[in-house]
Amino acid sequence: MIKTESRKLVRRPITTEIPIAKIRCRDDLVVDEIFLKKYLTYSNGKKQALLTRLPLDRILNGFYQRNNGRFDFVEDPIRKDMIDYAKDMIRSGHRPGLYIYKNINSGSDVKFIAPDDNHVYLAYKELGIESVPVVILETSAELEESAFQVRHQYYHEEDLGGFICSILPQPERSDYYSILGRKAFPDNDSKLEHIQRNIEALIERLKKFHGNYSSGIHYHQTLFSVLYRLNENIQAIRLLIKNSFYYQATALLRSIYEISLDFYVDWLAPEQVGFWLQTHSTVHRKGFEAALTMASRSDNAKRNKVWAESMRYCYDFLSNVSNKAQMSPLGRSFYDTVYTFTSEVIHQDFNMTEIYAIRMEDPEHRSFDAKAITTLVRCIDMIAGKVCLRIQHDIGTPVDAV
Repeated sequence: MIKTESRKLVRRPITTEIPIAKIRCRDDLVVDEIFLKKYLTYSNGKKQALLTRLPLDRILNGFYQRNNGRFDFVEDPIRKDMIDYAKDMIRSGHRPGLYIYKNINSGSDVKFIAPDDNHVYLAYKELGIESVPVVILETSAELEESAFQVRHQYYHEEDLGGFICSILPQPERSDYYSILGRKAFPDNDSKLEHIQRNIEALIERLKKFHGNYSSGIHYHQTLFSVLYRLNENIQAIRLLIKNSFYYQATALLRSIYEISLDFYVDWLAPEQVGFWLQTHSTVHRKGFEAALTMASRSDNAKRNKVWAESMRYCYDFLSNVSNKAQMSPLGRSFYDTVYTFTSEVIHQDFNMTEIYAIRMEDPEHRSFDAKAITTLVRCIDMIAGKVCLRIQHDIGTPVDAV
């Protein structure tokens, strides 16, 4: 029996309720009436918002006000201590989302504006983080990544909370980021070694970026785990191929792929989805249903049913690999390719029985050719590239270079 040391990784910030009368607002802030209207519409449950990632350079820090036919740009006063505080939080593992909406100034090249999160925006910018989590206060928008739809659920006048309620997958892409690029390699093992070196370098970058802020949550540990497991699996594949265990190497491709699917949905909205990934992996269905029953705070059965159904969405979504595959930039067709390629190996069907039966008469028979190994390496490159590119954009400039 393998003994493991248990360590609690918290993937949800600690929250508390504060009476609104005790919250003081700065006197030097200008209210963006458009943002206020959109935010109230969202928080009152009348419209959903979108949780996704956008490049920071597609977002303008501040907002526009109409003034006699022209647009005046407004930006809140900056406090350096607040930027530093936000930077410490981000380096500790937080990824606060910027609340944004579509730019009303058609003469501007920037498509979205962030009127209410200037210190977090500038913290991301100073840290060199290229792609940031956002809450888009629109029902639809031009996106670069897939999105979750989130809505405040009401029961009569009671706000039950904001819940992820649907997904908005992006169309799958024909192009993909390749770690191998156009470089020439002498063999497939050299290609896998090159991918490993890139992953190992990224692990070191992540460790340098991570700070030791005391109240940090452990999104960075999740990223580290993804990269480490990816690297381990590729090393195992290399060893298996070197020893002619080709089918066994192929079986590990599915493991790599499913790691990447969990990574992507987490990366899209770390502050919201990470908790559900943790819950799904540690709490079985019966335990989850029991927890919902215990957590119901009302004697009203209808109210509890509405709340429980809202809570179930993420748990149910994460239970199905094909759901996550829909969200992935590699798309559903890549999911079909990987599962077709690996299913015969993982499940000992009659086709595999026939393949191995041939070796009874011909021990030198090779049913796994070089073309299949090349396909395996290409799939690994696509999966690793998807993960590594997004982590690169999420950990900014190395701390020693800031």
